[in-house]
Amino acid sequence: MKLKDLHTSLSNLQEKLDSFSFNELSVKQADALRGVLNNFKKLLVHKSNVKATFSSENNSFKDKLITRANSEIKKPLHGILNNTEKLLKSNLTMEQEKIVKDIQVTSSTMLNVSEDLIGYTTSNDINENLSIPIKFKNVVNDVLFLCNTLITTDNLVLNKKIDSDIPKQLIGDPSKLSQILLNIVGNSIQSTAKGEILVTASVKENYTDNVILEFNVNDTNGTITDKKALEIFDIYRQDNSKLGLGLNVAKELIESLNGTIYVSNRESVGTTFTFTIPFKKPLKPLTATNIASVSGINVLVFEDNKLNQKLLEFKLDKWQCTSFVTDNCSTGLEILENNIIDIILMDMRMPEKNGDEIAEIIKSHTNARISNTPIIAVTADDDIQNSKEFNTSNFTNFLLKPYTSEELLNTLLEQLQKNANMETLTSNHINDHGDTRKLNLTPVLNECMGDLGMLQELVKLFKNNALEFIGKSIVHIKNEDFEALKFATHKIKAGLKMMKTDALFESVLQMENAIKDDVDVKHLNFLYNCFIDEYPVIEQQLDDELLRLAEEA
Repeated sequence: MKLKDLHTSLSNLQEKLDSFSFNELSVKQADALRGVLNNFKKLLVHKSNVKATFSSENNSFKDKLITRANSEIKKPLHGILNNTEKLLKSNLTMEQEKIVKDIQVTSSTMLNVSEDLIGYTTSNDINENLSIPIKFKNVVNDVLFLCNTLITTDNLVLNKKIDSDIPKQLIGDPSKLSQILLNIVGNSIQSTAKGEILVTASVKENYTDNVILEFNVNDTNGTITDKKALEIFDIYRQDNSKLGLGLNVAKELIESLNGTIYVSNRESVGTTFTFTIPFKKPLKPLTATNIASVSGINVLVFEDNKLNQKLLEFKLDKWQCTSFVTDNCSTGLEILENNIIDIILMDMRMPEKNGDEIAEIIKSHTNARISNTPIIAVTADDDIQNSKEFNTSNFTNFLLKPYTSEELLNTLLEQLQKNANMETLTSNHINDHGDTRKLNLTPVLNECMGDLGMLQELVKLFKNNALEFIGKSIVHIKNEDFEALKFATHKIKAGLKMMKTDALFESVLQMENAIKDDVDVKHLNFLYNCFIDEYPVIEQQLDDELLRLAEEA
């Protein structure tokens, strides 16, 4: 058994202890049984401290200390086995006897794990991270279950609050996440006499392929002074017997995962440990269902490398996409004018014009169908979003080179989902020739009982409402005031429906739907631009319709 099984073994053992009826034991004996496992946890953290403290020391000296730690780890395990032997000799029910025997098996297994644990510690660097699929909530719940068994008083409770927006599955290092939580929450349990320890996890930042989670461990330990808070992660200055057990190791683990941690405290009130950890989102596999989701879309590829051109064209053809490949800006614009393109893949390094320059030309096009086509930047620059060389505001997504087929597929799927099937929206707005659908106000005139003056008043009121919506919506989007934006979309929908301005209504409906999901500001800007690009055409058609109806009257 390897170290990765240690967490499972610990959880299984604690679950069995928690399920066991202590009617046959005195309070002292029950506390002793829990105590040996508590000591085991402390010794594990101590072992990790040994590695962190002496990583630069003489190898033979370090080996002796680790061997000693290994020996100390085995002591509490033998204590658990001895206690279970005594329990088996007492009057147990059949169910209790089965649980005790399960505890024996698990403890024996953990004895075998201890050697692997030491081997892992000596042969692996703290900066080597696993990158495997994990069920986030399961990992957190398992660790907190273990931590909860370490509380032996009724005066202290451990609670949790996990944000429902956190993806069910993530890519990361479950071993490090478990140890980080075990060390930080365990420290709070050790130092907090009474009150509550609250562990929260939420989404701090959400991107296409990754998410940054923020954790807070808040306790009611009011004994930490401002001076101690400043030294709490310093292994050389903290008092390990009373404060900060394993906190320096937790800090190193968090930083090895490209995360951050800090502590805030209020004397006589409590302490809060706040840390962030980035996780990757799992890629959608190349299944028939996922491939079918991109089948039939039209993709324009700006790429100057012949090998990349050939490979991209091959992949898109395999997925039954229609691809247009070019390395020339003028040719690309001609393709856009003669074909309805759903997504553009734009290489940022082109021979004549850079990708962002071509994107600027596309976004400035007078044809709304062309200017609203989503553009994905394809680049080897992993920090392009912060680049000063390129103007990245015209791109709706980024695909980093070199990329796999799964990453390309996921980017296409993400783009289609983010833009809420944008090809349907644009095709509903505009026909193949780029002409907006004609308005017909005759049904509205009929609703006005043939009174042209009333229709003129409605059109005037409609225009005022539309201009008000345009002015207020951009402010709400900029301020990310989504509640106000939701109210604005709700307010204008009835008028759009009444005046039969279907294209504008569909844009607003898409905005309203986008607010209900994980809000993507870029997508909202796109939908807003659809509205303002469409409105001048609609306004002119309203005037033309009023003139036509007046002449007919």
